[in-house]
Amino acid sequence: MKKLAIVLALVLVLAAAVTVITACDEKYDLVYANWNLGTDAEETVERQMVKAFEEANHVKIKVMNYPTGYDDAIKAAIARGDAPDVFMISNTNYVLNNQYGLDITQYAQADPDWNEIPAAVEEATHYKSGIYAVPFAMHMLGYFVNVDLLKQNNISLPSKISYEWFLDTISKVKKTANGEAAIGLNTEATIYEWYPSAVNGNYGMLSWDGSEYHLNSPEFIEGMDQTKSIRSAGYTYDSLSEETRTDQFNGVEALTAWNQGKVAFRYGYSYEAPDMIKQNGGDFEIKFIGIPYVQNSENTNKRTDNFSILVPDYTSVYKGTANPELAFKFAKWMGYDPEGIAKRIELAAKSTDAAKRVPNTLPMTTDETAINKYFDIYPVEGVESMYDKLDEAVVEPTKIVPGYQGARWTASTGQSVKLADGTDIPNANMGQLLDACWNGDKEYRQFADSCNTTANKQYSNAVAKYANKYE
Repeated sequence: MKKLAIVLALVLVLAAAVTVITACDEKYDLVYANWNLGTDAEETVERQMVKAFEEANHVKIKVMNYPTGYDDAIKAAIARGDAPDVFMISNTNYVLNNQYGLDITQYAQADPDWNEIPAAVEEATHYKSGIYAVPFAMHMLGYFVNVDLLKQNNISLPSKISYEWFLDTISKVKKTANGEAAIGLNTEATIYEWYPSAVNGNYGMLSWDGSEYHLNSPEFIEGMDQTKSIRSAGYTYDSLSEETRTDQFNGVEALTAWNQGKVAFRYGYSYEAPDMIKQNGGDFEIKFIGIPYVQNSENTNKRTDNFSILVPDYTSVYKGTANPELAFKFAKWMGYDPEGIAKRIELAAKSTDAAKRVPNTLPMTTDETAINKYFDIYPVEGVESMYDKLDEAVVEPTKIVPGYQGARWTASTGQSVKLADGTDIPNANMGQLLDACWNGDKEYRQFADSCNTTANKQYSNAVAKYANKYE
């Protein structure tokens, strides 16, 4: 009897072990990876969106959150045979170069909602004859204006925002209603990036035209000159000396000065607007004006109205997924699905944090119901009117142009520069050289041709790595 009891005990132990192993080896229909999921305990909107899809489709999805070292984490997961079925991508070049993405053309073409995605965002999902990315989010980038501060300086906001008016205005803003010091703009550092597109409607950010850069063009050179001039004149918070910041603004950071109502224009993203309202407590009216156009341009492709910069995010369906149709459906739900957009709004509205009650992505659809639901709760004027002019927007290149990191920041130039803090750099990268030019250490005209050659080489080299892998 004693031996029998021991045997029975062992059977029970083994059975319990099998139960534990089975529970740990839970079956998932999809694995989803992103850097914005947060923890289980946080119950973020992103995780709630996943759960809502699970419940509606009777499936189970495993979420993998990689807040740091994201690209390396995805590569490692794929290398060990544990690839996610759907994953956020840092840029479309990443997927194409590594051949990670499934060609989803058949699913996109069969989906009527795909045709409602803004053209500027959808275009970047294509490469040659295939589609390798799914739009996940879209933001606007441009200038927010403190309307009250303009009024305090006797300045009216026109219906169309020209660069000439913008420049004149930032030079005139001097005081708040209380007589405290104020300033026109938070930073000049981005002006030369967007200026060519404000002059020439064929150019995007950094003079990119869809196939090459024009860093030696008159538009780009003038943009660099304008940036340098605005800095030299001291029209921006970033251009002020530490002594002036301490004496006139109590030494606070630029964004703190904006929140205190002492900066007229702030360069930022549409998803920041709810937090702006939270930070300033509603003490002043904020309006989004996007990017000003150059009114006095003689360019044959000149703009006639202010516009916005679109900043898209994308996911990709892994080429080895066992459930491609389900994976595409899920990627759509998390991104451009009108029903998914409505669900995001519903979930965000429940947040106890006022700054999180508006989804941080603009609706990527022409579905009027989804659009109206979103802008009914969006707290800042101007974004909706810019949304109505998406066809005039330009797309920020970081996520969509191959080799952009090198062209804009990391490629070596062979030039020596002195940084703003006095540090000597014997072989500056592109970012350091461009900064040195508008900071006043270098004259950009001397480097325009070489910078243009370097940038276009970065693009052509990046594309060459995978061009022959696709039809």
